[in-house]
Amino acid sequence: MNRREFFGTTAAGVAGIATSRYAWAAQAGNQKADWKKVRPATLDRIAIMTLNFQSILKVPDTQDSPNRTLELFDIGEMLADTYGVHKVEFQHYHLASVEPSYFRDLKARLEKTKSRATQINLEFSGLNISAPQQRDRLLAIDLTKMWIDHAVTLGAQRVMINQGQPTQENKVNSIPTLKAMADYGKSKNIIVSVETRGGGGGGRGRGGQGGQAPGAQGAAGATAADAARTAAPAAAATPAAGATAGAAAAPAQAPAAGQAAAPGQTPSGPDAWPLLAEIIKGAGAYSNVDLGGANAPNQEELHRCLKMMFPMTANSTHTRVNARWDLATAMRYLEGELGYKGLYTIEASNSHEGTRQIYDVVIATLDSKT
Repeated sequence: MNRREFFGTTAAGVAGIATSRYAWAAQAGNQKADWKKVRPATLDRIAIMTLNFQSILKVPDTQDSPNRTLELFDIGEMLADTYGVHKVEFQHYHLASVEPSYFRDLKARLEKTKSRATQINLEFSGLNISAPQQRDRLLAIDLTKMWIDHAVTLGAQRVMINQGQPTQENKVNSIPTLKAMADYGKSKNIIVSVETRGGGGGGRGRGGQGGQAPGAQGAAGATAADAARTAAPAAAATPAAGATAGAAAAPAQAPAAGQAAAPGQTPSGPDAWPLLAEIIKGAGAYSNVDLGGANAPNQEELHRCLKMMFPMTANSTHTRVNARWDLATAMRYLEGELGYKGLYTIEASNSHEGTRQIYDVVIATLDSKT
């Protein structure tokens, strides 16, 4: 599908732009922090994920709904108008085409509001660095290389992979697989990053541990382009009603914190961090800490995770809230103790409500610095 097909016609797309702005402005709700009073240097350190607005975005493989008022091509304008934020992080399955012209058009649209893409998050389900079959790992490499090229065209600086379910036993395969991805990224000046996901690679936008996407199993013989079109979540389902902004799905049957994983079992929480750090470092890749996905049981353990992953930082951190620790305290530790100067990328599960909750904390914490 190309951009023209996605909009239906150029005229329809223009009409949608004219009418949808008021709809998404109304959905932004009550604003607490007035971004026009925030220091530009503070706003420049914030990015926001398209995932946050999955329930209102008009994107592929989703059911039509009156709530879907936001065109993906309007995301930069919406974030700039509502939050004063000009950095956007995309889910790969929100992008309606793999044609270079589509990415060039989207980049041009972002540039109209002085916005840019910071990262594309790649969700290829069973095609990942931890896949037991070599053919699936090779397809994961091919797909990632293809999306690295797309990131270059879009003007993004990073792609983030889903590592699947790493174990001590399969790291012998996951490290060289990730290295092939990271090396190709370096050749294109694109950072390839991996994030903390509790006990492995839960699927974003699919209610946690997402099932196999169409075509993921038995993928041998498929071309990279075919796999790219079929590896996206089948329905990109919206999170369950009542989910909190920072809620992170726990891996199924994962060992408790401090309890060693059985052979072949994916470690969870604090036990997963050293393994992930070993894989990232061995591959020459980068870490993108997900504060919620780290599955830290308390503030002290979260800070230990941050310190462990910081030397390999991709200069982007997925920023959420959690009842087990305080986001502002974690940010002050990152800034003061570790000297972090990168992005805080807001990840929420309930559109403007969840985004605003995290945004206000990030603004207040960064603006309190002198």
